[in-house]
Amino acid sequence: MSLQLERSKISTLIDNRAAFNSEHVQLCVYDTYQACERIPFQAEQLMFCAMHTGKKIMHHHSMQSGQEFLPGQSFIIAGGEHVEIDFPVAHIKIPTSCLTIEVDSQKVQEVAEKMRLEQAFYSEQATTLQLRNNPLTQQLYQRLVDTFSENQRDREVLIDLGISELLVRMLQDKSRQLVLQHCSQLLGHNALQSAISYIKQNLKQPISIENLCKSAGMGRSKLYLEFKRHLGCTPQTFIVEQKLYAAAVKLKQGKAVTQVCYDYGFSELSYFSRRFKQTFGCSPKQYQSHDFN
Repeated sequence: MSLQLERSKISTLIDNRAAFNSEHVQLCVYDTYQACERIPFQAEQLMFCAMHTGKKIMHHHSMQSGQEFLPGQSFIIAGGEHVEIDFPVAHIKIPTSCLTIEVDSQKVQEVAEKMRLEQAFYSEQATTLQLRNNPLTQQLYQRLVDTFSENQRDREVLIDLGISELLVRMLQDKSRQLVLQHCSQLLGHNALQSAISYIKQNLKQPISIENLCKSAGMGRSKLYLEFKRHLGCTPQTFIVEQKLYAAAVKLKQGKAVTQVCYDYGFSELSYFSRRFKQTFGCSPKQYQSHDFN
């Protein structure tokens, strides 16, 4: 059945849903036709949301205040998480529309294993994440909508390829942390996992390569080889990355930039700000105020 036909069946003015199902995946388009506030929403599985028209304000307990969600952006929600949504500009003639793609953890794990990614996370992992779509990701969302709407013989194969491509793109950028963290199954507990766990438990402490080697039970050269093979970076780069992601969570909670900088072992505020901008594309202050799109 065509997407337009499904969307034309309006049963509610708030979050009217047109749904399409496939193995491991559900694609929905939500249309809202009247302005409203604090509408509850829950993701059962890992969910990718892409705004099509209008504007939303997303509320989550990890955010100090509401966060704007606009066309050209993605919003990723971990499975089981609740958000509340405002629709400030929704109108009967110009609905606010959003695409959601819900992917079960089995599919995420399958793609992560093919990419040879390890479960790299820390204890205060964010459960929502906002991204600006690049043109290729935007085109991919549209291609998935078109494929779900079709009834051709190879539809399931094309959907699987499209979802795999979406997951690969998300696992290649800063959303990797959230996507891997919320797979229901770990990708294995091995020597590298022991090193990652040690980093996770000591983010606010100095972490030496010597102690990492001890925690992993491997020599220095082997440690560097395993980090490069599975995570694509050196141990030092990975440690800084984890500290920055943990710092970002604290900034969203309203902690002062200077305090967060020193809490996570950065000795110079200028260095912290520079590395933060390299990772998130904005300064810590901009990130904290949500003015980073």
